[in-house]
Amino acid sequence: MKYKNEIVIISIITILILFLKLINVFQIENGLGYPFTIVLMIICFSLVTIFIQKNIDKNYRINKLNYQNLNILKYISSILIIVLHLRPFFNFSNELDLAFNNIITRICVPIFFIITGYFVAKKEKENKNYIKEYIKKTITLYLIWSLLYIPVIIGTIIQYLPIINEYISKINITLPLLIILSIILLPIIVLVALCYTGVYYHLWYFPAIIFSLLVLKKWKQKFNIKYLLIISFILLLVGATETYYGVLPLSIKRTLSYYYNIFFTTRNFLLFGLFYVVLGYYIGTKEKAYSKYCFLKLIISFFLLTFEAILLHDTNRLNSNILLSCIPLTYYLFISSIYITNSVKLDFQFGTYSKYYYLIHPMVVFVISLLYKNINYYPYLNILIVLLITHITSALIIKLKEKNKKLII
Repeated sequence: MKYKNEIVIISIITILILFLKLINVFQIENGLGYPFTIVLMIICFSLVTIFIQKNIDKNYRINKLNYQNLNILKYISSILIIVLHLRPFFNFSNELDLAFNNIITRICVPIFFIITGYFVAKKEKENKNYIKEYIKKTITLYLIWSLLYIPVIIGTIIQYLPIINEYISKINITLPLLIILSIILLPIIVLVALCYTGVYYHLWYFPAIIFSLLVLKKWKQKFNIKYLLIISFILLLVGATETYYGVLPLSIKRTLSYYYNIFFTTRNFLLFGLFYVVLGYYIGTKEKAYSKYCFLKLIISFFLLTFEAILLHDTNRLNSNILLSCIPLTYYLFISSIYITNSVKLDFQFGTYSKYYYLIHPMVVFVISLLYKNINYYPYLNILIVLLITHITSALIIKLKEKNKKLII
């Protein structure tokens, strides 16, 4: 059938829009519920989807990959993560806060993991020792930035000293005993921080990458990568219990409480990062990464993620790091991105800037919060200042590295 693809796309888009009308997302009150508006949206969204899907299919047939799109995707994700950590909509709009914090930004870290796994697989074909070299380089980078964040950690502890003192007074522990316990526990705390949580909240990403690649490296020497993908998916389901905690049976909650009382979160390499890194690596081992109707599936996945986030919004969640709809969404976003034509040639290091944006921004946020204590009352000004200073600092580091190639930072 000549127009089969177009008919499928139009049908799915129509169903999605009518469903949104049915559940009152599109209402007469907000101007989106009028029949004419509904028909217009169906036509416009269908035409755009057909155009983009044809573009993806054409590039797939001629094997034209646009890796620059992935760097742009990483750059956009890094900006979204910065805004997420500033939480600008918290006191402004519950709907915007939900949309931004529990829907849009939840794809950012998984997409970083997938892109890393993908390029590791591609570069390993040229260099058999690439994983080992990449892990060494990442460990060095991680340790340097961990040291750079020590002043921020000390500053944060000083800020929370009244709360810490209040807690110590409640548990009624003497000062000499506290000093002895601190000396004994300090090496353990440092080890746990370096290998699990990161010494600062955003640095958890690096041990997640390092340990995921170590597991991947050892596994593929003896076993098929597909089995690791299945096992890591099961582990991800365990990790997702922190998001779906409120809907779990009481017996499962009691079992999980032993884990959460010790580890607090499932945001780690084993229960989060491993699956997405292995997924990216698995895609990279294929001769061609493609899925039919991938852009249409991307749209459907976004609707599923939105619906999932809305359903879970009022449930008792321990956190919202892992949403299962992110799996198809990030997969189809990745596939669509590498095949969509990008005719714009910009002399800008999107990938490099995204790395430094991620590394630097918590430091910038901390310094600004010290200098301007009421900055949180002006969330959009706060975003602008943080982004500007983060960009300038990133640019200076990149310039320094261009002048001194041996600089490791």
